[in-house]
Amino acid sequence: MTEQERYFDNITEEEFAEGISIRRLIDDITDRLAAMAKEERLEWFRQAQYPHPVSFTREIDGTIYTVNAHFKQGASESLQEKTERILLKNHGKD
Repeated sequence: MTEQERYFDNITEEEFAEGISIRRLIDDITDRLAAMAKEERLEWFRQAQYPHPVSFTREIDGTIYTVNAHFKQGASESLQEKTERILLKNHGKD
């Protein structure tokens, strides 16, 4: 079970519906990443990457929701390269 899955197992339905839990998770991750050196952040992202398509299924109130992400095969940069470029660009604005 991933860190994010453990986190979502401990939230209420109301928190999930209002996006509160997601904002808390993002804030927590952002704080931890901000405290890391550049190489530590890049390593964290390498370890956090999905080695398979980014997809998941979740049941909420008896309804099963499936989310699938699709990426262009012929893209000029990989998801990792794009993420690193965006993070490094935004980091320079601090």
